[in-house]
Amino acid sequence: MPGEFDLIYKYFAGHDHGSRVELGIGDDCALLKLRRDESLAITTDTLNEGIHFFKDTDPYLLGYRALLVNLSDLAAMGADPKAFTLSLSLPEARDDFLEPFAKGLFELADEEQCALIGGNTSKGPLSITVSAYGVTAADALRRSGAKSGDGIYVTGSLGLCALYVEAGYGRLKLDKSLLSSLCYKSMHQQCRCAFAKELCDLEYSGCAIDISDGIVGDLGHILECSKAGADLWLDKLPLAQELNTLVDDEQKRLELAAFGGCDYELLFTSSSANEEEVMALSEELNVPVTKVGIITSSQELRLFNHGKIVRPAAKPFEHF
Repeated sequence: MPGEFDLIYKYFAGHDHGSRVELGIGDDCALLKLRRDESLAITTDTLNEGIHFFKDTDPYLLGYRALLVNLSDLAAMGADPKAFTLSLSLPEARDDFLEPFAKGLFELADEEQCALIGGNTSKGPLSITVSAYGVTAADALRRSGAKSGDGIYVTGSLGLCALYVEAGYGRLKLDKSLLSSLCYKSMHQQCRCAFAKELCDLEYSGCAIDISDGIVGDLGHILECSKAGADLWLDKLPLAQELNTLVDDEQKRLELAAFGGCDYELLFTSSSANEEEVMALSEELNVPVTKVGIITSSQELRLFNHGKIVRPAAKPFEHF
């Protein structure tokens, strides 16, 4: 059976023609030309019950998360969020679901000044699709901009969502209050749009991607588009505090952080000449940033742990 990306390129790629299409399939957003110095960034994501979230997930968190995963794509392009649409399929129209769902959705929308401009509702299994639109400068961040010698950086911390999934499936035994806390923290993450926009304003030559498939998998997407390699330092990954307190085995902690996915942090590269400016921006905006590797010319992704090359058995997340 073809994997998620094989399926996309086999059946759906190659039809993104048009005079205004600057960038089609293959990045966090598509780009349509607005004027000489601006482009419209467009993205869409679907969340399905039982695949992307557990059946008993708080509707408030679902609303927040449904928009967050799309704004995270806009952040990866350095785009300023402007508007979104919502398509909602649900078994029945219940106030006790819709009221908290809308509260979570509009909490983030209001924070980012992103307007709901339309959508669709239908009866069926619970499924949430959001399409988001933002405006970016003509030199938007793209996955193809990594260069040999660039530093590799990540915002925030990694592994919290993977830890919650482990606990949700019963592979990690936690009491209900701790499980509820993990659920909230893993689904109510900070949007990185403001940081990404400021990053674009630096004298900056690199690329970015949001971490949805795990840092190893998403770094692989950057390397493929940039025709480059990388050394990733697993021992430098910023692990979520809960990983250190709840998981005793170091290898398991690193696998959850490196391969678990759905962190929706920003993974980006920047010239070594910009390192001080990147760290100054991190401090100014109070967004933690960690250097976790370096881009190489080898066209190979090498994973290091305390200076030694490692080959974990875990694989990045992929649908199908």
